Amino acid sequence: MSIRTELAPYLRGYEEKFTSKGEIRWLPHLLYFHPQSYSSDVVNTDSVGFRYATHGDRSYSAADHHDSESVRLLAGSSTVFGIGASSDAWTLPSRLNVHDPRDQTWLNFGGRSFNSTQELLLLTLYRHLLPKVDEIVLFSGFNNLSLARMPQVRNEDHGTFFQYNMYNEMLGRHKEPKAAGPSVKNLFRKKQEPAAVAEPVVPSITEQIDYAAELTIRHLDAWKALASTWDAKITYILQPLSGWVRDKGSREEELIFDELERMGGFAAMYGDILSREVNVEYAAKLEQGAKNLGIDFVNFSPVMTQSAAADDWLFIDRIHLTDNGHDFVARKILENI
Repeated sequence: MSIRTELAPYLRGYEEKFTSKGEIRWLPHLLYFHPQSYSSDVVNTDSVGFRYATHGDRSYSAADHHDSESVRLLAGSSTVFGIGASSDAWTLPSRLNVHDPRDQTWLNFGGRSFNSTQELLLLTLYRHLLPKVDEIVLFSGFNNLSLARMPQVRNEDHGTFFQYNMYNEMLGRHKEPKAAGPSVKNLFRKKQEPAAVAEPVVPSITEQIDYAAELTIRHLDAWKALASTWDAKITYILQPLSGWVRDKGSREEELIFDELERMGGFAAMYGDILSREVNVEYAAKLEQGAKNLGIDFVNFSPVMTQSAAADDWLFIDRIHLTDNGHDFVARKILENI
């Protein structure tokens, strides 16, 4: 058993349906989303695939909000979805419901492994399910930055996405050198010759930051337009990374980080992104873009740095949170919006 699983055995509840190595539910337009009507002690989803958030003794979701007159949305990717939470009750939206004295329920509008294009599409495609939305908080930013380093990013109009290679292989579009072998057939049984591929060039960190920030702000402008139909307040929060918050984590975090790196983990792939300098530069560009749109912005890593104790176990990996981390972050969100 790994150290991470030993410290948090409930993580097994995500493996079959909610990881890249599990079963992926492919969808038109959105590419992929969570399984529908999934039920377990750890994760529960509604008839569409949104994760439930608890509020009092009831559970609420985008497709099952009990005829609420108005709601609040926490949107983003896997951190909002709640990878790392021991149950629905310990995700960020659920902890917001615990600590927010206002009446409206916070709904979980997160999509695992989503970029900003998919986050925006999720609202566009499913806003018909929602009642009036009073407030939207986007808790996001890392996935666009991590994907901006992928060589194929410039070939996509709206940024690349996770599962890119798997998706192209399914469609028979995976490119290999000509010497690799015979021609292949795609899903539509059309003959396709392998194409020669140039050696990929990873963009510089400055190019990654510029591209990710431009894409994020472009989509944030669309979020503002949609929010205006409800006259909803909107805030953009640049989500934290462990390395952006503090140089050394708690004892549990360091044990987990070391184990993940031995397995070929986060730092091995995204080492340059982990620096505080990258956080400052990326946040500055996002803040200026949000300001130009009239949208409030919060760089959340310094918020956590100022408040977290050295022995607080907040992260279950470099980006996802523990139950304590979710509760800590939810309280700080409410203090900063």
